[in-house]
Parts: sequence; structure tokens; C-alpha cells
Amino acid sequence: MLDFELDGIRIKISGEMEYFEYKDARSQVRTRFERKVNIRVQFWDCIILGNLQNFSLIKSSLLYFMQGYWKRSGKEASKIDLATEIYRHHPHGDAQTLHFAARQKNKKNFLHIFLESNESIVNEVYLDGQKVLMLDIAIGKALYFLTP
Repeated sequence: MLDFELDGIRIKISGEMEYFEYKDARSQVRTRFERKVNIRVQFWDCIILGNLQNFSLIKSSLLYFMQGYWKRSGKEASKIDLATEIYRHHPHGDAQTLHFAARQKNKKNFLHIFLESNESIVNEVYLDGQKVLMLDIAIGKALYFLTP
């Protein structure tokens, strides 16, 4: 259904139809189709599967950065105060932390996304305003497809 990739960040939404047969109150066989949606957001080796809390944390970090980016994009560019983390502990003992932080270089703001595994940086990327907006749209689509 949807496959988005940007600098090592991948969002994949797939769906499949499930077929169910049941008997109604008059013992007649009825058929019902139900769509099952799988959502996978992957930041390099860190995989987040259909978790509303993590998706909303990512989305809010992107929106917060974008609001600060637009307000501070003129001559008087100042630092955006953003530092967000998502912790992932694996059963085999590895710990991963996905960081979202605002950085500034030459009076331009960038979103620094980096993945730490066992307290060492494994991958990182600096995104400008346009790429953050693209990622925000893709995460928004993923949130839209989450089933209640």
C-alpha cells in the first residue's frame, strides 16, 4: 500500500484482507471481509511496529521541530530546543535509543536523528526542513492507517 524511504528511514504500510464465515441468528452462512493493516517504521536497525505511543512521539517531535523551524528561519535564527528519545530493550540484552534533536549550523536548523546501540552511535542523519516535512507526512499516513 505505502512504501517510503528517506536516508535510512523506512515506513512501510501493507494490508491484507481476511475472510470470515459465520452463521447469523437464522443459521444462514454469512461472509465478512476484514482488512488487516501492518505498519512498520524503521530507523536503520530500530523497528517500530504499529505502536501509537511511539508513532505519536515521533510525529510530535517532527511537528515541534517544524514549528520552531518556520518561526526561526529568518535573519534572527535561534536554537530550537528539542531533545526526544525512544528506548528499545531487546530480550537478548541489547538496548537501542533513537534520538531526535535540533541542531544549528551556520544559522540553519537541522533535525539530527541518530540511533544509539549499547551507548555508541550506530547511524545518524541530519534533515533539513523539507525532508522533515516529507517524513512528517509519511508518519501521518501511518497514524491514519492504525486501527482502533
